[in-house]
Amino acid sequence: MMVKLVDTHFHLDYYRNHRQLYKIINELEQYTLCMTSSPGIYMSCRKLYQETEYIKFALGFHPCERSLSSKDFSDFIILANQASYIGEVGMDFSSDTYISKSLQIGYFKKIVEICAKRNILMSVHLRKSENEAIEIIKEYPPKKCIIHWFTGSVSQLNQLISLGCYFSINANMIQNRNASKKILKIPKDKILVESDGPFTKINGKRFLPEYLQEEYLKIGKYLNLDDFSFCIYNNFINLFEI
Repeated sequence: MMVKLVDTHFHLDYYRNHRQLYKIINELEQYTLCMTSSPGIYMSCRKLYQETEYIKFALGFHPCERSLSSKDFSDFIILANQASYIGEVGMDFSSDTYISKSLQIGYFKKIVEICAKRNILMSVHLRKSENEAIEIIKEYPPKKCIIHWFTGSVSQLNQLISLGCYFSINANMIQNRNASKKILKIPKDKILVESDGPFTKINGKRFLPEYLQEEYLKIGKYLNLDDFSFCIYNNFINLFEI
């Protein structure tokens, strides 16, 4: 089996030189799932770029984007019944400047229901909202749910594991003592790699696609997995075949 690198959570549209990075990712043959934060941005990306074997775009509705309206969510629902990937979506109760808690819960419940029904992959952002998310995921169990940059408790982690969730890990997470201990508790067959570029750094530099190999080396070394690249690629393939 030819093993290739996979980045399950990347924000192409946040880079000024996104056209150049689009070309580089394809040249490097790195499977990359590009997140968006709203239906409008998703549509702009799809119009600007053709999806390739290595680059796919996910339809997003980010809970921290307080400018998003009910009209935007109506647009999201229409697109969600056609999209192949969903993200970045989720709930974030860490600030009262985000979308209201009640709306976030309602939106997330509908998103998870659609993803479970259509069996499509979703990348989920959770902050101070893990308990509510767990109850929703229990009600509408999705088979292809990736928890992005998990920051909850060990108990919440175990519940999400029991619900079949995958977890995308970036190199910045292993530098945080509390987060790194939790990473060790994730079953190896439920781990994926994300960069969350441009919101992370590798060796003090803002993440770029050419640094993904270094991302793998750092996480693999921390987990003490010599066959880390094979493990992640295998998990990625298994997730898509569910």
